[in-house]
Amino acid sequence: MNITTVQRTAGHWSAEEVWQIGRGLYWLELPAVLRRLNIKISGDQDTDWVAHTLNTHLAGRLPLARCLSLGCGRGGLERQLAGLGAFMVCDAYDVAPGAIDEAQQLATDQGYHHIHYAVADINHLELPVQTYDVVWISGAMHHFERLEHVCAQIQRALKPEGLLVLNEYVGPSRFQFSERQKEAMRAAFSLLPQHYRRLAARRIEETMARSPMRKGLAWTTRRVMDKLREGSLLTTLQRRWRVWQAVRFGKSDFASELDLPTVSDVIAADPSEAVRSDEILDVVSRHFRIIERKDFGGTLLQFLLDGISVNFDDNDPQAKLLLDLLFQIEDTLLAVGDLQSDFVYLVAQHAQPSNS
Repeated sequence: MNITTVQRTAGHWSAEEVWQIGRGLYWLELPAVLRRLNIKISGDQDTDWVAHTLNTHLAGRLPLARCLSLGCGRGGLERQLAGLGAFMVCDAYDVAPGAIDEAQQLATDQGYHHIHYAVADINHLELPVQTYDVVWISGAMHHFERLEHVCAQIQRALKPEGLLVLNEYVGPSRFQFSERQKEAMRAAFSLLPQHYRRLAARRIEETMARSPMRKGLAWTTRRVMDKLREGSLLTTLQRRWRVWQAVRFGKSDFASELDLPTVSDVIAADPSEAVRSDEILDVVSRHFRIIERKDFGGTLLQFLLDGISVNFDDNDPQAKLLLDLLFQIEDTLLAVGDLQSDFVYLVAQHAQPSNS
């Protein structure tokens, strides 16, 4: 990524509201979804991927002398590991200064002075030789464009018995799903009663706050031309009009169809988003020996529940039935090979040297 792209990415992820939990927007906010993923990864609904890694792959080795977190964001993973006594020292890097500042403050507030945060462009990071017991990457590798460089640096930085642990989106780059995947998403979405398609208030606020003219005439003109080329301008204007009407008259807005992004939508929001996500598994497998891999879906659920997760309260028995239906549809299509998992958990070591 060039400097302008890096600055745009850093600015996007420095924004306070990005991926803020508790707004009812994302599939991974739902307790039922988290229990489902835990079962797929660890076999136990109460044991998440972090605890599974510590219990299975690092048993008897804790606390680790030193570990590394790449693309750490606001530091939730490092604080979780610190709370579990997983390491003596942890280094953590992210491109967004705002996220790093918040991560450092939260760690300090909780007394985790053994976590060292720093701003860095992971695509150009140079790591020390044989320093880390584990390199953790959670939901960040799909933002790295120089995958080969990053993997080579991780190889260099891991101790001989060190591990790379990923919890990651590995689906289509720039979220450009196949026609079959989009067809399945739309069909599943159409099964939801209208009440469960009510947009979260925060999503409506975000849509209103993203007024194109706030970003200037040049940006607005470019986005209008993008939409014209893609044939999505009318749909976008209609969606904004519905949101504006809902805000003006104090009514709820209901999603009538899935809002799947175009390439220009993705790049406009964050130029690093899913930049080479569909190549991650191939590049990782060329640099490392995978010792555990668990595919945990998200193929339909990630976008199907986007902006409407707020409607699926854990205490609502009807919501539970609907979620179970969506889970079964996704699991069935994955099981018969009609679709592929868009998310994966994996643990890997250095690839064995060739005997040739």
